[in-house]
Amino acid sequence: MVVLLAACTTPAQDDARDGTGPITFVDGRDTTAGGQVGKLVERWNEQASRREQVAFVQMPTSTDAHRAQLTARAQDLEGVRDSAECYDVMAVDMVWTAAFAAAGHLEALDPVEFDVDRMLPEAVKAAKSPDGGRLWAIPWRSDAGLLYYRKDVLDAVGEGPPTTWKELRRQASEIAPRHNLHGYVGQFRRYEGLIVNTAEAVWAHGGDLERLDAPETKAGVRALADGFAQGWIPREARDYDEPASLDAFRSGRALFMRNWPYAGPVLDDAQESQVVGKWARAVLPGASALGGWNLAVSRCSASQKTAREFIKFVTRDDNQRLMGELAGFAPTSRALYEEPELVAPELRESLLNARIRRPSPHYDELTSLMQEILHHVLEKPDSVDQSLDRLADDLARVAEGR
Repeated sequence: MVVLLAACTTPAQDDARDGTGPITFVDGRDTTAGGQVGKLVERWNEQASRREQVAFVQMPTSTDAHRAQLTARAQDLEGVRDSAECYDVMAVDMVWTAAFAAAGHLEALDPVEFDVDRMLPEAVKAAKSPDGGRLWAIPWRSDAGLLYYRKDVLDAVGEGPPTTWKELRRQASEIAPRHNLHGYVGQFRRYEGLIVNTAEAVWAHGGDLERLDAPETKAGVRALADGFAQGWIPREARDYDEPASLDAFRSGRALFMRNWPYAGPVLDDAQESQVVGKWARAVLPGASALGGWNLAVSRCSASQKTAREFIKFVTRDDNQRLMGELAGFAPTSRALYEEPELVAPELRESLLNARIRRPSPHYDELTSLMQEILHHVLEKPDSVDQSLDRLADDLARVAEGR
């Protein structure tokens, strides 16, 4: 169906492809230090013609709410052109791209026009159709999780950051309480961040979310559930997303935090952070989930040429470099990884060893089921085995479209 939608091009669609005019760009809440995404849009507007200005619309902080709003708007405008309500350029999580394309919400893009060969291969792969035949979005920023820690505290006891979950558990449960700190915070609210954090714990224990009934997978989930039960992961972290966990760490309330690279500049902001000069970061004790956001052109856009030019502007190496320096975004351009002052060694290592959550046209249903069960399990460690066995059966039915 996706191929047919892309192939059946009408004259109106051709007009839209070459159309220029004002466009709307949507991304998640701009939580970067100093609002760097908004400033990037301002730089485009300063150099673009008056009739090709970009309006920046920020979605909710929650990635699930972000996805829901994009989906609702695309469905409302299905078959519509030249609507002021269209989100012409959408920032979409890499794991949403396949589902949005399958639903017919995106315009296929030319790999040559965007020179995607210069970008990280895994990021480009996640922006294509499963068979690799069509490019549906352009990788903008890549992401890999990092372990942020209170260096002053670990230095005081003569220890370095943990390299295994066993070490993490010991330091979080023994060292943190002596300094009136929570042991570990991450993203455990019922949303996509819960899937990411759980996947990383599972991988660190030798499991895989595609083998939910495997002993290693259950061990990884149980490690998180035990952390809550034992108290070294605070109970309130069950409601944490990225900003909430960052707030806990920058206010000096936690020894360890799992978060994305954007957290670094925020922690160094003396007006916002109480841990300036007291923190450092390392790779996670296990593989990170490969995160990242792609830029896609909506089928409802009547100004697709402007939309494509805006995407090319945003993903240029100089702008990726600037966003790396000011916003902590990991670039998708391979050349920038040769600049050690831009990409820190721990981030480079984390990205190169990161693992992909498998994209699926059924991703909404899959992740919704997983979030429900996993969030429940975090409060009831004794239910891990039974809950994951049942979840494995449920996900198999969803994957088959039943």
